[in-house]
Amino acid sequence: MAREGALRADAAGLARLLAQRLIVCVGTGGVGKTTTAATLALAAARRGRPTAVITVDPSRRLKDALGLDALASEPRRVPLAGAAAPLDAMALDTKRTFDHLIARVAPTPELAERILANRLYQELSSELGGSSEYMAMEKLHELLGLDRYALIVVDTPPSADVRELLSAPLRMSELLASQAVHFLKSPASILGGSQESGLARATLAAVLRALERWTGLHLLSELADFAGSFEQLVDGFRARAAAIRDALHAADTSFAIVTSPEPNTVAASLDFDAELRAGGYPVAGVIANRVHRFPPLAATAGAWAAPPLREKLRANYHDFAALARRDDDALRALGRASATPLLAIVPVLEEAPASLDALSALAARLS
Repeated sequence: MAREGALRADAAGLARLLAQRLIVCVGTGGVGKTTTAATLALAAARRGRPTAVITVDPSRRLKDALGLDALASEPRRVPLAGAAAPLDAMALDTKRTFDHLIARVAPTPELAERILANRLYQELSSELGGSSEYMAMEKLHELLGLDRYALIVVDTPPSADVRELLSAPLRMSELLASQAVHFLKSPASILGGSQESGLARATLAAVLRALERWTGLHLLSELADFAGSFEQLVDGFRARAAAIRDALHAADTSFAIVTSPEPNTVAASLDFDAELRAGGYPVAGVIANRVHRFPPLAATAGAWAAPPLREKLRANYHDFAALARRDDDALRALGRASATPLLAIVPVLEEAPASLDALSALAARLS
């Protein structure tokens, strides 16, 4: 069967994506999402747009590629020679971002200090509310409030359910307003209750006393103080959740689904696309990463080589061409199953970008 014409990306769609104020990159793990987010940010800065990129789990290679000795929760300027606009990069620091959040939403500085000093908070703040998802959204809210950047690119944590990721702020505010928190304000009630539960109460009391001896924490009082203090933050968390929800649905926001041509990631990308559209989120398109691109071999290719070597080279090339046909078929199937455009096709590289020059070359391929 004759194959369709060459698979092409929507360059105009990619240009529109880079003109947005907020780009949210979503996708499963292992598809090169973090590198793609950094590359989009670099391409935008080269086009003259002051840009920030938030990376969730930057590898040492990516940090080196950005020319930075470290990535922290505060913006670090990427040393782009001759760039038309600055590019800042930062890594998500869940604990520090949560501490800053407490300081901002607490009604008084005294309450913020009280929560930050609570030993249960110190132990749990890295685990609260699916923290990496929530903190990615919280850091986004912080950057939008700075009004410093024309574009912010967010590399979201790998997630099997994008709606879970994007609803993290709402879930956090609902958690704080839940009956569970009201119950924890009076932990002594755990040990109260009916006569029928006497054995359970005695067991729980013994466990709590043992934990207090082992940890040195006065668990019940610490728990009551922790829950009571957090209850006072509910309005602040709700307001921020509403602001983040509005930002994610705004006209100048776009979601980019990063995928590879592997069948399982293509299926996951279709799920992401359907979930985002069902939630009313603006989807710009798909960026296909690590794609084999080997055109049909000319009949005269390798004519310079001796016959045995020529046959080996041609056989090797045909193997890669078969991978290219597989990837081509997978991306065409993705296009047929979804109306979401294919914004860019990034060829598979021998090595991930390890320098600004390499990252710039990748940005050039994108744009």
